[in-house]
Amino acid sequence: MPQNIDSVPATRVYVVDDDSELCESVEWLLDSAAIACTICNSADEFLEKFDPDSPACLVLDVRMPRMSGTRLQERLNEIAPHVAIIFVSAHGDINMSVSTMKAGAQDFLEKPYDPQQLIDAVQLGVDNAAQRYLLHSQERRLSEKINLLTSREREVLVLVIEGLPSQTIARRLGMSVKTVDVHRTRIKAKTDADSIGTLVRDILRYQVEVA
Repeated sequence: MPQNIDSVPATRVYVVDDDSELCESVEWLLDSAAIACTICNSADEFLEKFDPDSPACLVLDVRMPRMSGTRLQERLNEIAPHVAIIFVSAHGDINMSVSTMKAGAQDFLEKPYDPQQLIDAVQLGVDNAAQRYLLHSQERRLSEKINLLTSREREVLVLVIEGLPSQTIARRLGMSVKTVDVHRTRIKAKTDADSIGTLVRDILRYQVEVA
């Protein structure tokens, strides 16, 4: 049974910046809006504290020693694409803003930023992170179930997704209609789907690889 948003863990907010004074300022600002946050003065410190199995919203500086904010974004896109990222920079330009947004960032704010603008962005980020986490979790669970299928069952499922009836699938794969229907029944059972139609809808919704 799919998760709902109420079952998602609380979103954790991180402020990742090598400027300690700025971190304290942001922490005070977010606290005034009843938003708790964890301060990290480097990308490495963040990665040590971060739990990829929970939703997270980052206020992330672009330029930092060792690992930059954009490099951390690349890393997170590999291990936790559900994270909501709000970039902040005193050296931002249009190209950098566009590239980070294309890579999935929620927002890009230039320092010094308007306090209310940052609060609004973080509040939105908290909600977005929860939604992203929910979708990512559902996609991952569905992928795990698809991986339980045999190669033959995957072949049948690919053709079902194309909208082909059992008779056409049988001719295409050189088997009887009865055998196709057996495969369909097994696919439904292995994926815990309410119906083949529901399974196909979820595969297309979450863009899960089948072949």
